[in-house]
Amino acid sequence: KGDYYQYLAKFKCGDERKEAADQSMKTYQNNTPESIQPISMQTFTSMMNEILNPSTPKSTVSSIFKTLIHSLLHSPESHHSQILKLIADLSSHHPSLAQLALDSLQSMLPQLTDPPSQLTIEYLDALVNISERPVEVDDSLFTSICLAASFPVRLWMVRNSGCRVMVRPELLYPVLMGMTKEPYPCLREEALEALVRLGECAVFEEVSLVKGCYERGVQLLSDNEDCVRISAVRVVALWGLMLASFNVDTKTYWSNEVFAMLCSVVRDMNMKVRVEVFNGLGKMEIVSKELLMQSLSKRVLVLDQSPTEQFVLLASNVAGALVHGVEDEFFEVRKSVCQSLRTLTVLSVEFAHAALNLLMDVLNDYKVEVRFQALETMHHMAINHCLELQENYMHKFLDVLEDNSSEVRFSARKIVRLMKLRNHLLFKSTMDVLLKNLDSYPQDEADIFSVLSHLGRNHKQFVDLIANEIADEVEASFEGNREFNSARMAALLVLSISAPFLNADVCPIPPVIFSFAATFLSRICCAFSDVMNRDTLLEYLIQKSSSMVQPEVNISNGEGQNPLAKDDVQNVAGNEMIHSEITINNGEGQLPLSKYNVQNVALEMKPPNDVGQHKRPVHDSVVLTYINYILVKLPNIWPKVQSCSANEVLCSLRHWKEELTSLTFDSSAPADASAFALLYLKIIKLVVEVWDHLVRKTEVVSGTVELEDKLEKLDGRAKELMNRFIGFSAEEEISVLELILLTYTLRLCRSEICSRNFIFKRMTIIYLRTESFLKLRSDVASGFVAELGSLIRESSNGGASCSSLAFDNCLKLFSPKRLMIREGIRHRRAELSIPNNCPDYPLPFAPGLTASIPCDITIHNISSNCRAWVRMCINDGFTQHVYLDLQSFEVSGEVRKISYAVPYYRTPELDSFNLKVCIGLESLFENVTPVQAHGGPKCELVLLCEEKIVYLSRVL
Repeated sequence: KGDYYQYLAKFKCGDERKEAADQSMKTYQNNTPESIQPISMQTFTSMMNEILNPSTPKSTVSSIFKTLIHSLLHSPESHHSQILKLIADLSSHHPSLAQLALDSLQSMLPQLTDPPSQLTIEYLDALVNISERPVEVDDSLFTSICLAASFPVRLWMVRNSGCRVMVRPELLYPVLMGMTKEPYPCLREEALEALVRLGECAVFEEVSLVKGCYERGVQLLSDNEDCVRISAVRVVALWGLMLASFNVDTKTYWSNEVFAMLCSVVRDMNMKVRVEVFNGLGKMEIVSKELLMQSLSKRVLVLDQSPTEQFVLLASNVAGALVHGVEDEFFEVRKSVCQSLRTLTVLSVEFAHAALNLLMDVLNDYKVEVRFQALETMHHMAINHCLELQENYMHKFLDVLEDNSSEVRFSARKIVRLMKLRNHLLFKSTMDVLLKNLDSYPQDEADIFSVLSHLGRNHKQFVDLIANEIADEVEASFEGNREFNSARMAALLVLSISAPFLNADVCPIPPVIFSFAATFLSRICCAFSDVMNRDTLLEYLIQKSSSMVQPEVNISNGEGQNPLAKDDVQNVAGNEMIHSEITINNGEGQLPLSKYNVQNVALEMKPPNDVGQHKRPVHDSVVLTYINYILVKLPNIWPKVQSCSANEVLCSLRHWKEELTSLTFDSSAPADASAFALLYLKIIKLVVEVWDHLVRKTEVVSGTVELEDKLEKLDGRAKELMNRFIGFSAEEEISVLELILLTYTLRLCRSEICSRNFIFKRMTIIYLRTESFLKLRSDVASGFVAELGSLIRESSNGGASCSSLAFDNCLKLFSPKRLMIREGIRHRRAELSIPNNCPDYPLPFAPGLTASIPCDITIHNISSNCRAWVRMCINDGFTQHVYLDLQSFEVSGEVRKISYAVPYYRTPELDSFNLKVCIGLESLFENVTPVQAHGGPKCELVLLCEEKIVYLSRVL
């Protein structure tokens, strides 16, 4: 004990800990072991009150801690449990003492392990509670405890190993395997559970170890004790799948073996064992179709082809396993069978169709939990495209829609959302049952309306057949010729207006139906919440009720895909309410179109069936139309710019950019159009910011330096717009040219601008190109272009004679053209990658010698007569260009690829340095003055990709 206090006094891990140790030493010197009395129960209570009181001084808490540590040394072992409990509570409420408590208890632990006793376990338990994380135990302590004579000591260690006590897997595995042969059932059970934990967290590279553990689990499947068999099933399922994953060639063999071994226990006398068996079957990753089909038949099947030897051996174990589960007397087992079928039905479509018989029988189960789980499994099958409800099943399924349980009804309706009914009679029956649900369960109205909405979208052709019948009933009810049922009327209106919603063909839905639907707006808007909000729905109904002229956009009827339910994982994004300003112009008014509407339409389209004529899939044109809806809004916002409402305009531009960024594409055509539109919007955004500063004198851009940065960025993006996109029509090119003229005009509005003559020359080139296009089309120039032309013609000194005020007057005449881009725009871009290069693996170089930079280059939509360069920059400002011979690239359509070792000549006298590398294209559009006469590009480069950083390190 004296050595222990000397040990505490020598701690160097903190002043507080050292101070406590010194005080402990003094206390020990002043109090001999004989003079220290055990703590009474009254003292324990007083200490607990002080520990739990948040206002207790730290000095008092520290004194209590010292007293408790002393008491552990001098009190009887019968008091240690209470003392350890107080120390754990003190550490929990005063974390600053937790580490000191851990160190103190760990230093005492070696004295208690020879031999291990219940007191050893109590100390370990206190250590775990104080640290709040698993405690590592050395090999000797773990072995001595597991070999202890005391049963409770061994049981505690096995129960906590792998979760609260961490032991090396190499030592834990053999000890646990030995304990699976213990005579005590609870020890065998805990050893198996520990093996399950070990298999979940450890990685074993020796297949013999995994196989040995699996075989031990198989042996214990026939144990006399129920608790042992339950744990053995978990071991077989986990370690059996691990064994199967060791070798791809034998994975099917071992998976079948594990499947059959689990099936052999489905008749176990204990209900919990059977539940665990089906839980294990639900974890199977692969099973042969023959064994799956055998599990549905109690009679051993005779295959048409020669059965495998393994199937013959395992068939008797597998026979009727799932049938026995479905027929089990306990609902927990039947529920577990339905859960396992979620996984098994995905493994084989033929098995899924056969297993549907079992699930349909389960729909009559007297337990709500079982019926609900069966429907959830069927919904999972529908999502994975392996659910095929035949006509003879439909009547039984429709009965489930009238189930007394709300959970069952909601789950059944989720499946209806995904259905594609084959004939009009089934559609009519489904519709009638849903309408009947409204009367029986009015609380389900919102969900029923949503299902009817999906039903109408998925079965437009059947809605067409009953459109007139629905219209007559609705009109008769509204005119008072029939008893008015508001819920039924709202449901019929939802079904009617949903049919033409995502379909291009004109539906015979009378406009009056949409007028009636508008009067139920607040009641039916929930049915379309997955695609539009209330305001958008109202405008849609008004548009449809005022005219039957169809919008310009053509959308397929989507029969190839069924939209998923509102709460399906696949449609999580579709549940958002989209407040979009985008509209469709149909000649009569404005029809709003939400982002999700277009995106889902684009995903659900089918290619046209035109014979003999190649056309791009419909979803490309839909995405292009959507992009045009954004671009045509730009002229409408310009009056707000002129009326000093820049913040509102910038907010709208930001919203449209987010809309475009969120689009996804199946081909390059819509991606190129989207890239053009995004760059166009970025330029408009910069124009608005600079315009508002120069013309309206507001503080959108603060400071001369920031304004100059904006103008430089605007100039660069204008060059990028003209050089990185090709395939413009004449109308599109005129719109782009006018926008570029605007960027130069904004620059010339500043009286203090440098290089005025140079910018004026560039403007003149752009103007002459614009004028030639206008003459070619016999179009009249806009007021802005005409005024600029007058200034250019009047100028005699390259723009020097034109004042800033003159260009300021030109700005007032500008308004963006109504731009409608068409198919054919292509985006010039490049992809550059530097293989096997990162800060940890730099490329080698020798100072003064040429370094080789391996580059994988891919360029798109660039012809061989263009001049492309690799630009390499170092931190000191030196830039080197290497010419790319496009003739040497591998060509595949509009894509060119090459792997090229680019040389870098000016390697510095440094241990390491970084290069910034990118691909650029010479801009021949504004060839005013050459950039470089020799050894590099003659004209300014337009970058085609982002710069890549190349890391180089000196060779020693």
